[in-house]
Amino acid sequence: MKTDVRRLVRGVADEFARHDLLTYSSAIAFQALYAVVPLASVGLAVLGLFGAQSLYTHHIARTLHRDLSQQAYEIANRTALHVMTQERYFWLTLGVFVTLWGVGAALRSMMTPLNRVYGARETRSWLRRLLVSIGAGAVVVILLSGAVASVLLGRLLNPHGVLAVLVFLVRWVAALVLMLASIAVVLRFVPAKSRPLRWISLGSTLCIVCWIGASVGFGAYISFVSYTSYYGALAGIVLLLIYLHISTIALLLGVSVDARVRQLAQSGTSRRGRGRTRAGT
Repeated sequence: MKTDVRRLVRGVADEFARHDLLTYSSAIAFQALYAVVPLASVGLAVLGLFGAQSLYTHHIARTLHRDLSQQAYEIANRTALHVMTQERYFWLTLGVFVTLWGVGAALRSMMTPLNRVYGARETRSWLRRLLVSIGAGAVVVILLSGAVASVLLGRLLNPHGVLAVLVFLVRWVAALVLMLASIAVVLRFVPAKSRPLRWISLGSTLCIVCWIGASVGFGAYISFVSYTSYYGALAGIVLLLIYLHISTIALLLGVSVDARVRQLAQSGTSRRGRGRTRAGT
């Protein structure tokens, strides 16, 4: 068991070094940053369309005010209010295409590293990769939007007692399931070679575990470091970029572990098969 764990750790480290995954994670993080802003704007426009600005002012804005510098909060809050009131129809029409293009670009930046990790040869045309990235990106946006909505809308119920615990568990379990589904879509359609369904489930779970660990560690880290004193009003953007980079590394880590576990399982099966063959002779 210890030998297998050591082999797994060495194999994952070799994957990161051989395929230069840390460099790819930086590129993916930048592309994801370009997608986050229009995606958030579309979400705010939906709130404005349905007259749910109170969800922003009472919950999201308070979180931003607590975590951002005063200058960054004022910029973010002014932009959010503007989107919900004056630009919501733009973001609900042309803004949707801008969002899908940004998310698709982030998924296209994942194709090469995922192909390298999974040993897949890229044979798809540029047009097919474009259509796959936009189509998969649309599904990912819907799933992630559902995850965010399950968390935020659960706050509006204000249950008490045992019901409060039940609602808390249901909304976070629902968010986790939707996030797992979004990663499964990425692992299924982004690489050139489709993954078997059971390995997609394992890879998605590993990615979520790595992402949760990275998020907890990052949250503990920034609680002790004041980035506002370094970057001023840009602290929020810098922290978002760092978090996206860490999240991308966690995603690639989960993918690498998934690939190595599959290789170990296949090598173990082949060794057992050869052993049975020799025993039969």
